[in-house]
Amino acid sequence: MAEKVYMEFIDYAKGLYSKALQLLEPGKCDDFSVISGSIILIVGLEKLTKSIIYKINPLMVIIEKPDFDDLIKLTEGDKFSNRNTISFEIALERAVKLYPKLNLYQRDIKSIIADRNLLMHNFGYLYIGKLEQKIQIKVADFTEAICREAMNSEPAEILGHEIWLKLEKNRSAYKQAEVLELQSRIKHLRRLLSQGEPLPCDPVHIPKDKAQKYIHCPVCEEGALVAFDIDWDLDVDHREGVVLNAYPISVPVVLKCDCGFTLTDYEEIEVMLGDKYDEVCGAVISQTYEDEDLEEY
Repeated sequence: MAEKVYMEFIDYAKGLYSKALQLLEPGKCDDFSVISGSIILIVGLEKLTKSIIYKINPLMVIIEKPDFDDLIKLTEGDKFSNRNTISFEIALERAVKLYPKLNLYQRDIKSIIADRNLLMHNFGYLYIGKLEQKIQIKVADFTEAICREAMNSEPAEILGHEIWLKLEKNRSAYKQAEVLELQSRIKHLRRLLSQGEPLPCDPVHIPKDKAQKYIHCPVCEEGALVAFDIDWDLDVDHREGVVLNAYPISVPVVLKCDCGFTLTDYEEIEVMLGDKYDEVCGAVISQTYEDEDLEEY
């Protein structure tokens, strides 16, 4: 008879990361290995996210309202077992409230949760290579942030050196591939422009209510307009129910140039800006709120 084992969230996370990375090797795995590995990796991230909520209070991850028996178990130090827990979406929202600096990654993680749901519940055309690239980068980024911001530890200390080394190596490989892919596309568009041909980019409209900034266009060497969403990173004292500080965050959502070059993927705009990304986003914040006292927020 098999031995009964109690699995903590963090145990689940480490085991799932390990199994997922066995299936995910950049450029060396088939489509179904990519699909399986991606799903398992995101489930591992879900377990890691829930672990930081559970650590603060185990009742925070239980889907039903806790009853008196739950409170007795908690005070007696008993472990919860086989209880329905909150979804990844809700876990993400709670993690961000508990650790406001994780808000920087919320948009990315919501995106890969949608990717996981697509892989699990849909059928039809899939951009598998693009999904693999995006998922591995974003999982590694959020894993690193959780370990450092919520656990006050390095990822290798939480996941183990072998797992983190492989996750970090894959992330670096895919980020480099993103840069090379975009550089190749821009080179092709430059050639088309020099030959007087229209650029095969999607037409876009930039709403006037968006924060805007001109940047250097890599295709025509003139100015391209980038529109930004402005969000707030809130530092909240949940015990007192008050906002301690609020920090504006700018996220590029669309790029448009008169030469016809456009980008509608904020991740590609981030890749294109490279080392200047933080500088440009900071300039947008300064430009938007230059006449306001941010300490009032």
